[in-house]
Amino acid sequence: MSVELGYYTLSVRDLDRAAAFYGALFGWEFTREHDRYLHVTNTAVPMGFTSDEPSSQPNLYYHVTDVDAAAARVAELGGSAGELFDSKSGRGCTCTDDQGTVISLWQPEPGFG
Repeated sequence: MSVELGYYTLSVRDLDRAAAFYGALFGWEFTREHDRYLHVTNTAVPMGFTSDEPSSQPNLYYHVTDVDAAAARVAELGGSAGELFDSKSGRGCTCTDDQGTVISLWQPEPGFG
């Protein structure tokens, strides 16, 4: 099984300011999923913005074909899986490996991955 980066998010304080800045800088276009999330519609690797405190690192989501099975496998290997969530772009889960490193898993909806 080959697992690669499938989605990533950047945390910003203000979604509208981020859309104006990154739209002008990179030509990115956006759709708003809800009041705390913007999806970028014109990038090769799917991505979006979440409204939260700014982060120095993006949140990376690894593309898996079955997020439920992958989350269960994380637990089998000594890690822990958080609550599974659904969005327009797919189903995801934040996990912690057996050393405490946080990763995210993502099973895309058709058209997103």
